[in-house]
Amino acid sequence: TRKVSNMSAALIVCIVGLVFKVQHSLAFTTTASRNLWPTSRDCRPARFSSALHLGEETEWTSDFDDFVPGSNADDAAQLSSIFKGRSTRDLTCTQTRQFSLGQDLILADFVGNMGFDEVTDWEYYQVNEEDPSDRKVVQPNPFDSSKPKRTRKSSGSVVRVFRGEFVGRLGGALSSRGLDRRVVVKEFTGELALQLSRYELLSVGKLQSDLMSNDDDVASGEWIQIASSRSVLASKDDKNVGDLLQQLNKAPFLGILGEVNLAELEGEMDRNDFYRALGVPPPKPDAVWVVYEYAGLNTISTYAVPPAIRRAQIPPKRNFFGGIVEPPPLPSWRERADYVVKGIMKGAVKALADVHDSGIAHRSIGRSSLVLTSPQQDKREPSTVYFTRRNGLVVKLADFGFSGLLEESAFDEEFIARARSFGFSFRRGESSLAVTNFAMAEDLHALGFVFLGLLLSSLAELPSPETPMPATDEDTLQRLLGEIFEKDISQFREYVEAEDVWSNLVDLLDENDGAGWTVLETLFKAREKAAENKNKLQVITARGILSNPFFQS
Repeated sequence: TRKVSNMSAALIVCIVGLVFKVQHSLAFTTTASRNLWPTSRDCRPARFSSALHLGEETEWTSDFDDFVPGSNADDAAQLSSIFKGRSTRDLTCTQTRQFSLGQDLILADFVGNMGFDEVTDWEYYQVNEEDPSDRKVVQPNPFDSSKPKRTRKSSGSVVRVFRGEFVGRLGGALSSRGLDRRVVVKEFTGELALQLSRYELLSVGKLQSDLMSNDDDVASGEWIQIASSRSVLASKDDKNVGDLLQQLNKAPFLGILGEVNLAELEGEMDRNDFYRALGVPPPKPDAVWVVYEYAGLNTISTYAVPPAIRRAQIPPKRNFFGGIVEPPPLPSWRERADYVVKGIMKGAVKALADVHDSGIAHRSIGRSSLVLTSPQQDKREPSTVYFTRRNGLVVKLADFGFSGLLEESAFDEEFIARARSFGFSFRRGESSLAVTNFAMAEDLHALGFVFLGLLLSSLAELPSPETPMPATDEDTLQRLLGEIFEKDISQFREYVEAEDVWSNLVDLLDENDGAGWTVLETLFKAREKAAENKNKLQVITARGILSNPFFQS
């Protein structure tokens, strides 16, 4: 805490982003898990089937509240358990499978470094001198730089990223099945980075286990036995890697295939050879190298640029006589808007819904954590300014370094502090519907600002690439909505409407009685809605938001 003149400021810390199935009748089958990440591999909790349904004719509502209680259990406990993990056992061997550098895979080039931003939101309040426990929240002058509502601090580089490729017998086996041999390898070094890798491996391992749960060999644990004996059962494990890659191709998250066995390189690697080949120092002894499926390196962050600017940045081509050939004209605004809303945004909501259904809270959603990729070989195509085919796009959630189980969110003191500012009083380790609801609401809130930045940038109609336009970075949007307009979406709409570059966007969001604005407001105020419903059997879910007319064809 700190004091600013006669105000006190309570800080709430939030880590934001690593830098760099709805059917007509929906029922969830879930199990409860006790510990955050149990180390035992024999985890077989009992299953029960809840009665939560979203019917074909269900009308849009910001609350996913059609809950039918069971006869033998408490209603809140049943509803909360829907979002508990079915199992935390890693059946796809993200930490068990060890690839040999040189024999199984090679590194092609060094891509760059990754880090994260630590964002601190400040809440100011007036203290009653007679009763210090009586605190009244006050809003500082938004133009007073000494009383910021949000500050940001960069961690610097904590992760190195390489591109690689499977080779040898494994590479040949994948090629024979028409699968992509390319991979991304991330090096985690240092205490903080190793902690990020641990949570990423655990969360993605659980997501992959749920993805492959219908495979009997996976469910029985046979894959674990084979991967742990890869040196003698390599051909069988190569087949399993291929099977996993096949399922990950359209999965809503970035998959992990295993780790690089760095122990084999001790005393064998020439540091100078490594540096000459890749231009960076070799791995440190305590490093962890994680091998990911290759989904390209393009995210919403790279897509969220006005199309006129992106078109102007295309390298010029020359005709037969040496003259400059202008890039093709952009697709119509309506085509691009349809791709952004019903392709990118809808795909992102579905991805988050699947992650939440597996009992995982992402906790660091940002523009860089949503990868735009393709099920085909060319992973860059869906992020180009000319691409508008929704069936050629796959949106994947990535960067699970701050993730964890929804039901275990109250083990995080910072989560409890953030929840307290919305009127919750969670005890450490508490597992309840309110905890689950607020944890999901935080992800939805973060996704709302990703969407707003995407809409305001990628659908801005600039007369020329040099035309100035208002800033659309996350901090600016947070300040506008939170401080200037005090979360009043109608006032924010007037601000957007005043800019000619967004006139078509305003018309789009106004359609169907303002369905687009309703989606954005539901996401922005998800935490407030969770607080409002803390004593009710109402849950705001990503999957429930998909029923909004804004996402319908």
